[in-house]
Amino acid sequence: MPPQVLEASEIDTINEEVDLEMTRAEEEASRPFRPTTGNDQVGDLSDGGMVNGVAVFPLQDRKRVKRGRAVVRRAWMWNGTESMLQLGWNPEGTRHDGARPFLLKRYCLCCHDGGFRGSQCPRCVKQDCATCAGSTDMSPRTLPSGKTIHGWLIANFYLRKEDVPFPERFYGSIQCFIPSCLRTGGRGFLTEQDMRMHARSRHRMEYASHMEALQEARVDEMDSLKQQINALMLAQIQQPAQTPAQQRMAKARAAKKPR
Repeated sequence: MPPQVLEASEIDTINEEVDLEMTRAEEEASRPFRPTTGNDQVGDLSDGGMVNGVAVFPLQDRKRVKRGRAVVRRAWMWNGTESMLQLGWNPEGTRHDGARPFLLKRYCLCCHDGGFRGSQCPRCVKQDCATCAGSTDMSPRTLPSGKTIHGWLIANFYLRKEDVPFPERFYGSIQCFIPSCLRTGGRGFLTEQDMRMHARSRHRMEYASHMEALQEARVDEMDSLKQQINALMLAQIQQPAQTPAQQRMAKARAAKKPR
């Protein structure tokens, strides 16, 4: 019996494209691993990653460590401070609440108190605030972001940094004196005082050693300047004094010079 020919109408082009992509991926994975060199940039591989096109996974007892479920989600406070909101999971571990209890918290623009829930600010209600009438004044007001709200309450946490209504500048151009510190690059300090407070609290021993090195460098520089001054004074003392006639001749030559 002759072999059955596969008709064109029976060919699944989508599956063929998928198979082709899988074949290319297998060929790419089968290529020999190139050892890393000093010029290769290898990042943090504690949670896995890619090295020379090879996927690396963390192992424990020669078994691949499975990635655990998420416990927090990233969010930003009303002033742009980055925060992590805790996720609540059901007993089966199949569904989380999306950190909704934290996202329901509010911030009062009147007394600048935050972290409460509800449609009224507890502090303004307690103080019988006449400005916001206990946060019940629903007159419209425009935020710096251009968004219009009704009332005095805004969300305390935001899931997108672009939605933060009052972003503040937390980082500056002053870098930490330790190059490996996280407060380098785009995470510098606004003032020199902030950097020194950070150094005294986080890098106490390193900062003390750094200041000692700077002090020794200043002492060496002062000693070098003193030696230069002493040499100039000694040369001036050793220079023979001019007689009155020589002084008059020098003044005459200086007067004859064209200006």
